[in-house]
Amino acid sequence: MPVIEITNLTKFFGKRPALMEASLSVEEGEFFGFVGPNGSGKSTTIRILMNYLKPSSGSAKIFGMDVVRDSAKIRQHVGYVPSELDYCEDMTAGALIRYAADLRHCKDREKIGKLCDLFELDTSRLISKMSLGNRKKIALVNALFHSPRMLLLDEASTGLDSLVKKRFKDYLLDLNQNGVTIFYSSHDMAEIQELCDRTAIIRGGSILEVSEISALASSDSRRISVKTNDDLTALFALLRIRESINIGGYVCFAYHGNMDDLIKGLAYFRVEDIQIGLPSLEDTIIRFYEKKLEGEEEFY
Repeated sequence: MPVIEITNLTKFFGKRPALMEASLSVEEGEFFGFVGPNGSGKSTTIRILMNYLKPSSGSAKIFGMDVVRDSAKIRQHVGYVPSELDYCEDMTAGALIRYAADLRHCKDREKIGKLCDLFELDTSRLISKMSLGNRKKIALVNALFHSPRMLLLDEASTGLDSLVKKRFKDYLLDLNQNGVTIFYSSHDMAEIQELCDRTAIIRGGSILEVSEISALASSDSRRISVKTNDDLTALFALLRIRESINIGGYVCFAYHGNMDDLIKGLAYFRVEDIQIGLPSLEDTIIRFYEKKLEGEEEFY
């Protein structure tokens, strides 16, 4: 049985659809990515899983339990970090964490202390005086202190400094190796590529693809950097290369066609150097969106 099972999930805000018949499943022990542009439905999906939003239709289950009917039972085993934080600002970080621990009947104050030390959280500070990154640390501690079986993380590393972010990612990988299922929504494609086994790609409330990270990153596109003083506009038009940028004397672009055609085309220009690399996950997903849009345009 999947740990997360979403079936034809739909959510309207008034007449505006935020999710449209979205379906996916996440297996126990997966480190699962969830990517898409702003407004694509990522946070809406996670809030439905946490029962902070009610679906308009469809269903979602966690550990085989309905997220609406069995929400209280589910939350005992889930750690959640929201993308947006709205805390009582006249409390200190420590008071808020102790309050959350009391609500969960958590007696393990030693673990809470270790998490605060790990993320360098000053528990004596008022929340009103804290930056986004420090508020996010409170959310991380609250999500982790009760040793959940699953984590729902929505932009969980946003605002963290580099050192704390690395500690956080290392901690997540250790949890995952010990069987914790992690559902990880992020705009940082490098994080998704570094951490996740599979990812779902969502746009406009619809899940376009669920794929292994390795499969997404091994597309037919390449990242090309050409050092030349010649104008490559005519070649780009011929090979349908839409965009390029100049970096350090190199013309840089993504190429999705036949490499033989590109090399033969460049032979007509003075080329001082050429560098060819595999695309990043971000390049691949952008290309994936482009193909979907091209298909929609052809359909209409």
